[in-house]
Amino acid sequence: MAPGKSATAGSDAPNLWQQYARFHEACVAVLDRIEQCADPHIPLAQNECAELRIMALNLGALGRVLHGKRARDMRQLAARLDRALAGCNQQTVAPALDSETPERDPAVLAG
Repeated sequence: MAPGKSATAGSDAPNLWQQYARFHEACVAVLDRIEQCADPHIPLAQNECAELRIMALNLGALGRVLHGKRARDMRQLAARLDRALAGCNQQTVAPALDSETPERDPAVLAG
């Protein structure tokens, strides 16, 4: 450990599974809010859709490195996200999540 960087007792950095659990809970909370507040007459704002696409990319990346139940959870969240984006007349993201080389949309990358 670097000098001056000593860890105090009880301040362990979160391990991978704790980070996974936090990410999963955050995704579930966002999707729950979208599904509860879904109004077909009020589409999501462009920045909200962009954030959801980023979340989809993260779900896809994490789903590719996980196995078993956790990978299935990521796929289920990605499917829910696809439905939320499809309900807003947005392009679905599931095909890009499953491909080896995801298609990069210049509009999303430009922000």
